[in-house]
Amino acid sequence: MSDLAIEVRNVNKVFRIYPDLVRSRIKQHILVWKKYYQEKTALRNINLKVNKGEVVGVIGPNAAGKTTLLKIIARISFPTSGEIVCPGRVVAVLALGLGFHPRLTGSENIELAGMMLGMSKAEVRARKEWIVDFSELDEYIDRPLTSYSMGMRARLSFAVAACQNPEILIIDEALATGDIRFVQKCIHRIHEIVDGGATALFVSHNIWSIKKLTHRCILLNEGEVIDDGDTGEVTDRYYEVMLRNDVLKKSQTTYDLSDFVGTGEVQLKKIQMVGQKGDPCELVHSGDPVKFVLDIAAERDHTNVGFSLQCWRTDGVSAFSTSMAGGVLDNNSNFCENTFDLPQGLSTLVVEFLPLLLAPGDFYLNLHIFDMSEHGGYTTDQQFYFKTRIMAFRVRRAKNPNIAMVYYQPARIYLA
Repeated sequence: MSDLAIEVRNVNKVFRIYPDLVRSRIKQHILVWKKYYQEKTALRNINLKVNKGEVVGVIGPNAAGKTTLLKIIARISFPTSGEIVCPGRVVAVLALGLGFHPRLTGSENIELAGMMLGMSKAEVRARKEWIVDFSELDEYIDRPLTSYSMGMRARLSFAVAACQNPEILIIDEALATGDIRFVQKCIHRIHEIVDGGATALFVSHNIWSIKKLTHRCILLNEGEVIDDGDTGEVTDRYYEVMLRNDVLKKSQTTYDLSDFVGTGEVQLKKIQMVGQKGDPCELVHSGDPVKFVLDIAAERDHTNVGFSLQCWRTDGVSAFSTSMAGGVLDNNSNFCENTFDLPQGLSTLVVEFLPLLLAPGDFYLNLHIFDMSEHGGYTTDQQFYFKTRIMAFRVRRAKNPNIAMVYYQPARIYLA
């Protein structure tokens, strides 16, 4: 008896992109010798083998072909060419909330979604109590779905899928929504299903979840398998791919620096991040020396001007602030305040980090300029200039992503 649970043989998937929904499709159907569409290749020559009982992670950048591959394996979509051998019963959680109707209650949606996943009405009703208990939505279960938050829908959707014991479990970003306690609960349930002998394919951009669940990982990029092996090694290469894509596809986001709060007596006119090679950039590596160069314009001479550059991660976590509340550490690890005497006209302020110890992540800067002797708050007349998101930048570090951390703390470790 074969140990293979899934075999993908030379699979290609090409989508037809029509310029409109109806007209070009009708023309294509009638005038078959002409071409009224563009082709988009989602998968190229994919060959994979997954053994029974394996838990395999599938990772890659956006539009790498991950969801397309899983849909083909789950028989929701079909390949343009190639073959899929997948004889076992498949349960696929490809989109939380798929199969739900907003006007039905949670209880009614359990039956609807369960039958869409291949369960009979009797099977759904037999497991309904388990589903409600797992989702922890007892008091809301008879309310319409329109009253549910995204997290509540995530709980209900995963609970419906997790009540089954499939031979092959396919999960696509099912843990992207929900609090950390519920995510841990889902991971525990996935382990129970797998320990029962099921095979699992797990797609996520959350590398922590991938490492927690899998020992083997497949890396897709631009529709091709570029790595397949030990999860630790493949996830390291994933960050290298993401870093390369970041370099090749720089953000074009710009911000209107004239849209600020304050009197405007002192204003920011331009800001650039300068990397270790001395060139303007928007992506650096952790540990690189970095400068932020700010062009500041003053209407007249000012003394005792305070500057606070505040750095936030895009998920809302505060990373650091060169604020008046304690100031900033200098290169000798002493606290100093950021106050300057500004002449009338344009001045250049340089904020230097030698090195920048931020862990990998996406960040943005806020700027606050004020009179140190008179400042008492963030109202318009108590500051010269205050603006959020004066610029965005990215920090990466291949081989050691640590995306859950904000910064690297220097330390000396020794045996006493």
